[in-house]
Amino acid sequence: MMFSRRYDKLIGLFTLSLLCLAGIFSSPIEENMLALVPQSIKRQVQLFERSPLSQKLIVIVTSPSAIQTTQISQDVQEKLTQTGLIKPLVQPTENVVQDMLAALPARFSAQAQQIAERKLSAASIAAQLTDYYEKLFSFQSIFVSDLMAQDPFYLTEILFDKWAAIGNKGPNTYENGLLTNQEGTMQAGLYDTKDTVADLRAANRLQKFFTEYQLSLPNGVRAFFMGGLRYTLENATLIKRDLGIITLAGLTGLSGIFLWFFRTRRALLIYVLPLLVLPPAAWATQLIFGHISGITLGFGSVVAGLSVDYAIYVYFALQQTKTDEIKTLAQIRKHLGCNFLTSALCFVALFFSSVEVFKQIAVFALIALSLALWISLRIFPLYFSKQIAPKGKTVSLPVKPFTLRTACWVSILLLVFGIWGMTHVSFSQGLDSLNSTSTDFKKDKQVIDELFSSDHNALLFALGSTKDEALTNNERLSDRLPHPLPASELFVSHQTQLQNEERWQEFWNASRRNYARLLLQEEAQKKGFKSNSFLPFWQWLEQTTTKTSNIDFSAWYNPVLMLSKDLYAIVNIVPNAPLYAKIANGNETVFVSASQLQKDLVQGVKKEALWVVCLALLFNWIAVWIVFKNFKETLLCFVPVVLGGSVLFGCLALFDVQVNLFGLIFLPLLVGLGIDYAIFQLMKFHSQKASTNLLYPTQALLAAGLSTLAGFGVLVLAKHTVLFMMGLCALLGIGGAIWTALWILPAFKEQAI
Repeated sequence: MMFSRRYDKLIGLFTLSLLCLAGIFSSPIEENMLALVPQSIKRQVQLFERSPLSQKLIVIVTSPSAIQTTQISQDVQEKLTQTGLIKPLVQPTENVVQDMLAALPARFSAQAQQIAERKLSAASIAAQLTDYYEKLFSFQSIFVSDLMAQDPFYLTEILFDKWAAIGNKGPNTYENGLLTNQEGTMQAGLYDTKDTVADLRAANRLQKFFTEYQLSLPNGVRAFFMGGLRYTLENATLIKRDLGIITLAGLTGLSGIFLWFFRTRRALLIYVLPLLVLPPAAWATQLIFGHISGITLGFGSVVAGLSVDYAIYVYFALQQTKTDEIKTLAQIRKHLGCNFLTSALCFVALFFSSVEVFKQIAVFALIALSLALWISLRIFPLYFSKQIAPKGKTVSLPVKPFTLRTACWVSILLLVFGIWGMTHVSFSQGLDSLNSTSTDFKKDKQVIDELFSSDHNALLFALGSTKDEALTNNERLSDRLPHPLPASELFVSHQTQLQNEERWQEFWNASRRNYARLLLQEEAQKKGFKSNSFLPFWQWLEQTTTKTSNIDFSAWYNPVLMLSKDLYAIVNIVPNAPLYAKIANGNETVFVSASQLQKDLVQGVKKEALWVVCLALLFNWIAVWIVFKNFKETLLCFVPVVLGGSVLFGCLALFDVQVNLFGLIFLPLLVGLGIDYAIFQLMKFHSQKASTNLLYPTQALLAAGLSTLAGFGVLVLAKHTVLFMMGLCALLGIGGAIWTALWILPAFKEQAI
């Protein structure tokens, strides 16, 4: 019965934790680049990600021989189709000439009319029939005879040229779904899959296929895949690995701290606390946002380190004081409340960011820390009482602070070091810093970059609330450019289609038909063609001049993107030139280049970080002022923040670390944590009575700080670039803040108070 009353709350918490854990793993962990970018550039990144090329499965084949490369490319294409991993390529039908002719009236623009007029001149007709005549006596005769009969003026060339212009923006050739480099030793097949780019199971099936297929290839020949599915596989694999390593390393570090500082059985509850608070917090975050990021879960190690601080302070207060538990808890409650407030306000500031992952982390941490504070004050004291856990088994670590003179000189040196670091620190400006990829992936991407260079090309998007409106806006955009956009001439709006068909009918009036027929007959007689050789064309012209196209151009290339129910986009591949960037207004037209997107990302994240840090400083200044109501003491609370930041930026610049921009998420946390350690020292100084002074033993601050480092710093072991950078910043910044609070702050405190 006593056992039940003592452990029923803990059993209930563990049960809730297990249920929440099951709820988390019932839904897949999502990792979307859109969740990592500020709102200011989210549309550009979304369009960039949804462009046709990014949705393709890219299969790369490299070999020493051009012939061998083509053979392997065709073989892997057939096998991928047979296994159902890609959709079968749409091959041109036997009636491709008829299809293209039928498609021509709806795309008979003013420019197309000018080309047609030139083709109907006497000189052009003579030249065209001469070309047909010569090809009839070559190996191409089997194709030319049908083409000549159905299209003697070669009007279908108008559409073929427009089609060839799409994507023809570099030295490489694109034919039959294969992009080939100039030497022919590298080919990329662009295929559609039946799965979304976020389908991890599909990514694993592809990985298995290519692993087995590579074993059958001769030495010097490689075949691998890239695209959205490869990114999904890389991110999921590394995040899964990171979560395992981070969890194991964090538990190992916390175990070492426990063995050094506590050594009592009941104190184990301190490090069980994360198991009680993290699953409910993660599950609630998943419910609020509809999904949870792997980065948010990885941040759980940080929250684990923060959450145990409350239990550590309660434990040492109960073990060191001579007063009863109720009075001790009443005395320490103010400190814990202030500690929670400063940490929570930093996460509240993070919530004001437009980056979705930051919002997820804020909600996740606030829920976890709230639960940790409640459990530490309401449930754990029963198990930390002196009767159950006798004192005398903890280890005390004496710390001798610096003298005032030494503290001043050290502080000045650190400030100079930090200012120098802030002016010399370098930031990673690539979008690749948002993805976590292996070394093999980076090597494969270098191969891809040789074929798909992003330096010279860019994407120009025309937007609309409907597909037809987007097509209309794309046509207006094309009219404003010196050279028409190929997509605007092949994919036309309904109104333009009607206008083009009307222009076609007016063009082929009775007078022009008779004149063209006469010129064709005269030239045909010179070449010896029969009078009825071109009868199929004239029959088609008489009967189907208003017939709309039955050819689906989107089977080969689809520039239409459906971003949402009420937002469509038409994508155009254009040169990366100022003309196209200038013409984009951001509403109906968006210009996206990889280089500009990287610059916008850097500027956007820096603005977000500056805004969040300023809010964190403001919120915490107000909170500390409310607690101490003294300007000097409030100012002292920020000393560990400033000097810890100096250590951070100075070391990053000194060791030339390329800072991932999203490592800046650490800065508002440094504000809260640095202030927490200062508050502890100030509370200790204000405790005049010996019995009260034991509420704040130095080993409590050391245990709490090292526990945070054990939870936060282990992120440095992660392969994920965002998590790694946060871990590195934690080791430097929090380490500097703890050191400042222990050795420098006491000297200033005794002088100022």
